[in-house]
Amino acid sequence: MPTYRPLIHLLVGASLLLSLFPAAAANAQALPLKIESMRALLFFGDTGTFSPDVAETNDGQPFVPSMLWNAPMKHENRSTSVLVIVEVSGYPGRQQLEFVARYIPWNKESGAVTVRKLMPIDISLEVGMSSGKHYAGFWLDQTGCHPVQLLARVIGPKETAREKKVIKFGCGE
Repeated sequence: MPTYRPLIHLLVGASLLLSLFPAAAANAQALPLKIESMRALLFFGDTGTFSPDVAETNDGQPFVPSMLWNAPMKHENRSTSVLVIVEVSGYPGRQQLEFVARYIPWNKESGAVTVRKLMPIDISLEVGMSSGKHYAGFWLDQTGCHPVQLLARVIGPKETAREKKVIKFGCGE
């Protein structure tokens, strides 16, 4: 008489394994991606160092007075580029991070310059973790005299997170 015990164990194990997939899908829906922070660090070319975070919440108010004052003719302590770091947390999926920087001119004769970048959100989970983190870096060149509006948002099956900031630059001698 043949024994079916190994076959029964295999079927029970397979059904347990398959029952985990709906739980993982439900977990992904329960943990949407979240933008934890967006920081803007001035890069000082004369020293190779970065400033503390200079981004402020973009409340839609005018950019005057400027919070940062750059002197283009001065060689020390002058910044002409910015590193923006966006921190995303959540459950891995197929979303992308859209980053938009909009340089706002002081005079109305020249239009705003918009830079848009897309990158995949690469969150990997270790065993036992319910969510993970991803850091995306964006380098902005030729900054220092005009305010810059920053927008980071998660795009995918549905928009889940958005963060708006502004860097209030001004300049003169």
